[in-house]
Amino acid sequence: MSVAVKPLSPVDSSPSKAELDAFFLPDLCNTRAVILLLGVTEALVLALTLVETGLEHFSLQRFSLVSFFALWVALLSVALLCQLRRLMARRSVALASTAAMLVTQLVTLVVSLGSEWFWPLNQSPTDWLWVLRNQLIAAIFAAMALRYFYVQSQWRQQAQAELRSRLAVLQANIRPHFFFNTLNTVASLIVVDPDKAEQMLVDLARLFRAVLKADDRLVPLATELQLGRGYLDIEQVRLGERMKLYWPEHDELPDIQVPQLLLQPLLENAVYHGVQPRRQGGEIRVTVHSRTDSCRIVIDNSCPEKPVASEGNRMAQNNIRARLQAVYDGEAQLQAEHLGSHYRTTLILPRKAT
Repeated sequence: MSVAVKPLSPVDSSPSKAELDAFFLPDLCNTRAVILLLGVTEALVLALTLVETGLEHFSLQRFSLVSFFALWVALLSVALLCQLRRLMARRSVALASTAAMLVTQLVTLVVSLGSEWFWPLNQSPTDWLWVLRNQLIAAIFAAMALRYFYVQSQWRQQAQAELRSRLAVLQANIRPHFFFNTLNTVASLIVVDPDKAEQMLVDLARLFRAVLKADDRLVPLATELQLGRGYLDIEQVRLGERMKLYWPEHDELPDIQVPQLLLQPLLENAVYHGVQPRRQGGEIRVTVHSRTDSCRIVIDNSCPEKPVASEGNRMAQNNIRARLQAVYDGEAQLQAEHLGSHYRTTLILPRKAT
């Protein structure tokens, strides 16, 4: 009797997105990196030419030849490293750095010998001293570049770890008295208006579910606004007629992704530092403006004429700015301004996260 044996499926050895993000060698396959490389290469060639010839004997022809040679070395090295990055991502830093150095040395050797064979400046045999000099210069600058990439990677990981710790503080810092006030309000409504008490508990459960699961993942803007609306509905029951709320319609919302739990700290500030301190209460108005390349979320809230400076307010805004920097790489902004009896915060988000 024969037994059918199921063949083993090959193990997927390709690195995950998290491993690629943690790898010290950046993604060199994008236009921005290539343009930056060309600029740095030209600057280095100019510096080496000036050191060699001096300013009074500067030769544009020699500068052009050296630039042509250096650009070939740089572009070919970047092209190879771009293709090998996924293979090196799971290797140690030492092994990946050695492989990158070998790639740049091999490219420099090939380009140097090619220049000697196909475009000789004289009829003499191969100038091995010139080739050796090219190898040493390439090794020095490649080592400097790899060191820079490693330091930048360590700094980025440290900044992300700090951001995660801030987010953990934010998750744990949903005001305890807000939680207990909500439960007290629910307890007082159970007999008077059980339906409203049940809805408050549902909104509170949704809010804390998002807080406990929050990370840097992106969610649809409609989902984030729904979470913020649930939070304000709870505060609306607590403050009653003292708080008036104006909210955007879902049909008008752009289809974009935003970091989860991005709006809740701003809405919390609008309630606790804006509407609540006023005897007559106030209003919170949320508007969404969609543009071709960006989306603006504006939160206008009433506030005392002379608002008291709050460390919590600044901390929440600083945390949000840090999250925007991490997710959108400087393409998003948070603006805040005090306009007399109103306070306005504006989130400017690009259409796509980087």
